[in-house]
Amino acid sequence: MKKYYPVKKSFLLLLMALLIPFSSGIAAVNTLKKVVIIPFEANTENDLSYMTSGILAMLESRLSWKNNVTIVRQSIVDKALSGIKEIYESNAVLKIGEKTNADYVITGIITEFAGAYSIDTKVWNLKTKSYITFFDQSGTLDKLISKVDVVAAKINKKIFDRTTASYEKYKNEKIITEEDLRRLNPERMMPVQEPGERKKPWWKIW
Repeated sequence: MKKYYPVKKSFLLLLMALLIPFSSGIAAVNTLKKVVIIPFEANTENDLSYMTSGILAMLESRLSWKNNVTIVRQSIVDKALSGIKEIYESNAVLKIGEKTNADYVITGIITEFAGAYSIDTKVWNLKTKSYITFFDQSGTLDKLISKVDVVAAKINKKIFDRTTASYEKYKNEKIITEEDLRRLNPERMMPVQEPGERKKPWWKIW
């Protein structure tokens, strides 16, 4: 029996060496999240198809995360969208998710109002059949893309627990703004009343 022991031991070690990488591969597949991004809707007077295409490309690049998050190819998404009406409604989103075997579906809309723009994004969780909304706005169209970067950073942090450089920048800028507001002295905003001027509340402008 003793002379066969080294052979058995070598066989066991070889078997373990083969199984460990295989098990690690299974774990990687199980943690990989598949995300579908549906082209954003534009509620504007002007044609913003070039903008929605840019947003789609930007979200794909910002949300892709090796071994963690993969974005479903747009050709597959387009095929899943065929024949589905009201693609932004919950039932349609669930169908698209099932067709693509996705974990999350992202939808969004750009709205123009009085020259300003808002971007409303929903991240649908196919497992819980619920969604989380992410919102931002821009005073001009040329700054809208930078707001998309902020939205992507928020999604990465909230949904995938991923802290990016964009999120750190957003968080630091937000902290600075809040500190500036706290340091602001309201008395400096009150106009100085000249002698002999009729007294009136400082907040009245008429």
